[in-house]
Amino acid sequence: MKKAVLMLAVGGLMLATPSCKKGENDPALSLSSRKARISGAWDVTGYESATTNTEADGDYQSSVSTMSGDVITTTWTDYDASNATTTSSSSTKTLNEGSYVINKDGTFELTWNTTTVSTSTVDVFGGTFTTVTTTVQTSSETGNWSFVGKVKDVYANKERVVLNTLSHTWTSQSTSVTTNTFDSTVDTNNGDLNTGTDTYHSGEWTMTYEIDQLKGKEMIWKVMENNTGTNSTTPFGGSTTTTTDDVYTADQTITFTAVK
Repeated sequence: MKKAVLMLAVGGLMLATPSCKKGENDPALSLSSRKARISGAWDVTGYESATTNTEADGDYQSSVSTMSGDVITTTWTDYDASNATTTSSSSTKTLNEGSYVINKDGTFELTWNTTTVSTSTVDVFGGTFTTVTTTVQTSSETGNWSFVGKVKDVYANKERVVLNTLSHTWTSQSTSVTTNTFDSTVDTNNGDLNTGTDTYHSGEWTMTYEIDQLKGKEMIWKVMENNTGTNSTTPFGGSTTTTTDDVYTADQTITFTAVK
């Protein structure tokens, strides 16, 4: 009788084999499988992004985005090397809804609804025209998802997830209000409401994320890009000319909290 009880206990332990750490900030051990932990409804509660595009002539454009509460603030910087001038602009984007539903059957639903407010100012002949543009956008995607296998010395098995979008529905509408200091008039322009529905072949529109952290209540995804290159042309009987492409880097971090 004791032997039978021991066998049942060992069998129970085998069924509850701990899941090993994959992402850098994963828990050391978890009794839930990686698929069980990623499945469910998630709200986006954190977002950070930084991009830089550097051209061969020294010009560059960069952007930094941070999220506080439900507001994403983005600042752009443009540098013109020819006259050593820097210009900056910014916008605020309220995340009305940022949610992901990841189903155990391999399907997903993504909702990203935002309200963006941007301001631009132009000085003309001693007067100032200030335009505030409010853009309301909705976006909904459905498709399938899967874990990505390991890459030797780079990624562990199931350390990444790929989202394969099959359907995308969206709307967008902008309203601009311009005030000028010449006569203090206000001009309002209500833009058109644009809508669209797009469908894609499997594998046509995909996005791969590194799973930095996957816990029961919190998940963190990351995307990193670093693109550059050179091109050479050798005319017949002539010398080779080599040009350098733009250097583009991007880092994005998305933090999710499980919906109760």
